[in-house]
Amino acid sequence: MTKGIKVLLLSGLLGFSSTSFALSESEAEDLADLTAVFVYLKNDCGYQDLPDAQIRKALVFFAQQNRWDLTNYGSYNMKLLGEESYRDLSGIAVSNDKKCKALARDSLSLLAYVK
Repeated sequence: MTKGIKVLLLSGLLGFSSTSFALSESEAEDLADLTAVFVYLKNDCGYQDLPDAQIRKALVFFAQQNRWDLTNYGSYNMKLLGEESYRDLSGIAVSNDKKCKALARDSLSLLAYVK
């Protein structure tokens, strides 16, 4: 994951808060997984033109829809979680073309909500 994307995502998520319980470890892992999907689409699937700001908004939207409180987001090592998720995603034994199509089909629609 590029440093710029990480900084944008972190700053956007840190600025978000809601009235629910603090972010749990599994929720943090879910956010890292979703971040890894977008990074994979950008780096490995030809979607390099996806705007980082729109991705950040999509992640915040995803958290809001799940009523997650991100005030303790900084207490998790999101960089490490994201890198692990990216490695896991990269290691899935499916052709890159099939993987890219499935990821795009299942996640790009989230970006439509935050334009």
